Amino acid sequence: MRITTHYHEDNLLSSLYSVIHEAGHGLYELGIADELQYGCLAGGVSMGIHESQSRLYENMLGRSLPFAQALLPVLAEIFPDTFMGIETEQLHRALNVSRPSLIRTESDELTYSMHIMVRYELEKALYDGSLKVCDLPGAWKALYTEYLSVEPENDSEGVLQDVHWSGGMFGYFPSYSIGSAYSAQIYAAMAKDVDIEAALRAGDFAPINAWLGEKIHRHGGMMKPRDLIVSATGQAFDAGYYISYLKDKYSGLYSL
Repeated sequence: MRITTHYHEDNLLSSLYSVIHEAGHGLYELGIADELQYGCLAGGVSMGIHESQSRLYENMLGRSLPFAQALLPVLAEIFPDTFMGIETEQLHRALNVSRPSLIRTESDELTYSMHIMVRYELEKALYDGSLKVCDLPGAWKALYTEYLSVEPENDSEGVLQDVHWSGGMFGYFPSYSIGSAYSAQIYAAMAKDVDIEAALRAGDFAPINAWLGEKIHRHGGMMKPRDLIVSATGQAFDAGYYISYLKDKYSGLYSL
């Protein structure tokens, strides 16, 4: 598996979590059954399911307290000046700070879907003809002010921050929010069979990868997304899992 990522000399965690996110995508593709390779079913069944894997690894696993316990000693060994003396709870809170931001990929789980809503509303307006391309920067600023109370100073931290539209990937952005919601239901089902927290504390992803490989990855494009969710979790898609996850996580972090 080969992935690419960004690298910021002054922001290790941004780079690290970009890697974890892309690794989730890569593990999905890597785990597709051999007999499906080189055929039309040799790929993720939908981008929503694909993003469920990347968002699961990045956030539900990668930003959890047990993973922070495993991660901190590694960081302290490599970067002692920065991480020596830091407590696990401090790292965990730092990984999950919630505040309005300009950049989608740097946003927290709680505000992330607001970034998606901005893009969704703009795409709809472009397609129904009520918004011209030349007016996108201004419309972007207006929605960010309305939804997140922040305003970009330039287009690089505004309408040009994503690669999707320039690459023709219109309609893709909702896949991230759909994937996040899928991931919460998948996590809940996996937790019935795997001691996820113990595995994360030990830095051992083998049982997690094995469960996802059996329930999600190996099937490739054999099933429709809704059928794959039923097969993996035992019930139809229910966004309530994601809502409960966010409420429980951030209520605990912020003592709400």
